[in-house]
Amino acid sequence: MIKVIEKALSEEMCKYISLNTDLLFHMLEYPPDKITPNSTGYYAPFFLEALSVHLQPLVEKTVSKKLYPTYTYGRIYYNKSSLKKHTDRPAGEYGVSCCIQKEVDWPIFFENGDNVKSYEMNVGDICVYKGMEYSHWREEYTGNKHIQVFLMYVDVDGDYADQKWDKRPGLCHEGVQ
Repeated sequence: MIKVIEKALSEEMCKYISLNTDLLFHMLEYPPDKITPNSTGYYAPFFLEALSVHLQPLVEKTVSKKLYPTYTYGRIYYNKSSLKKHTDRPAGEYGVSCCIQKEVDWPIFFENGDNVKSYEMNVGDICVYKGMEYSHWREEYTGNKHIQVFLMYVDVDGDYADQKWDKRPGLCHEGVQ
């Protein structure tokens, strides 16, 4: 299951998230992302944890399941960044990738078996997908700056319900990265 929802976030909301992301990363002196070269990232900033709760009803409607939020992650990609092909860990049973700021088109690719499909998102669009079922990646980025945020969930009645809040005491706590 992969579904792009256009304009799920307003332009104003995206500007607000972009500003928060820039300010947080500046305050933290642009922490390097541990898995994505030429990018900076941060686990569970409070404004993204709030966004995951805010978007939860839309995501639940999209996947036709009751969900627990697990974790969030914000990332700024810079020129020549790429995202290696991967699947998500159990806490990312359902992933939501949100396009917050972009300069150039930069599709995300999903693979299931022999089927590969790319999806382009514009600012405010979100892509809801089953993160453990689909390998996904991005090729090398040709722009200067792209902000993408990730919201993760698990099925309340599923095999990974124990991943609620990424096994943290609650949202906005440090945890697995």
